[in-house]
Amino acid sequence: MSLPFSAAARLARDRLASHQAPFVWQEAARRMAERLPLLRLQPQRVLDVGCAWGDGLDLLRSQYPHSELVGIEPSSRLAERARRQHASRGWFRRLRGAAACEVLAAELDGSPAFADAAAQLLWSNLALGWAADAGALFAAWNRLLRPDGVLMFTAFGPDTLRELRDPEVAGLGMRVRDWTDMHDLGDLLMAQGFAEPVMDMEILRLHWADADAALRELAQLGRVPDSRAYAGLRTPRNWQRLREWLQARAAGSGHGQVELSFEIVYGHAFKPPTSRAEQGVVRIGVEQIGGRRSPRAG
Repeated sequence: MSLPFSAAARLARDRLASHQAPFVWQEAARRMAERLPLLRLQPQRVLDVGCAWGDGLDLLRSQYPHSELVGIEPSSRLAERARRQHASRGWFRRLRGAAACEVLAAELDGSPAFADAAAQLLWSNLALGWAADAGALFAAWNRLLRPDGVLMFTAFGPDTLRELRDPEVAGLGMRVRDWTDMHDLGDLLMAQGFAEPVMDMEILRLHWADADAALRELAQLGRVPDSRAYAGLRTPRNWQRLREWLQARAAGSGHGQVELSFEIVYGHAFKPPTSRAEQGVVRIGVEQIGGRRSPRAG
């Protein structure tokens, strides 16, 4: 079953193509890449789903120089940017013995580009939140993986932008999205046939010199279209009041900078050899498992 983007969501991601990849997105990818060696996996093909600006393809290439890499991006504009910057030199890499790298404009579930069992590793950095139904997307990702394949992803957690949940900000008409808790994401993974998901999280506290810089970075991250979100901020007066609120908070912080928190959730899970886990019991080869991490904040 295809899970197509809405026209509004696709347009929102199209706008990201005119910006540089924001630090938060890059840092989440970098930290997720640090976990790749724990998998002890050498996949033939890796899918980077929701590859956006394409930086994740370089991280994956560093870990898997001989694996075929495919970026999947619903926005054709973002896909073209990622292709130009991270896949256009594929012929040169192949001359040096590296496998192919390409970027395709396709839905987050891989359609129409891929059938079932397309890859041994599916990587996705901060794309899950763009799906209208996370459970349905997990089911699609399960189908894209071969038996014994691995899913690795990041997502924003509930403490993301917790500073902006202040009642005064809410009075301006700003509604911060309610992100899914990592334990609930783990339950969704199990419900869709993944084996023993391992969830981890950490808090990144980022600082900007002023409110304009902070708001610019948030714009570069993009947001899923939601008629309830930011409704009051469509007026210049309320936007200015938000800027003033952020500046006042920075002035009283002791360091003079705007600070915002981002909860980054990391997850990985295995697709069992059978199509679904039966009665909660699955078999996973010991050679697949490189370690386990416990939830932490930092």
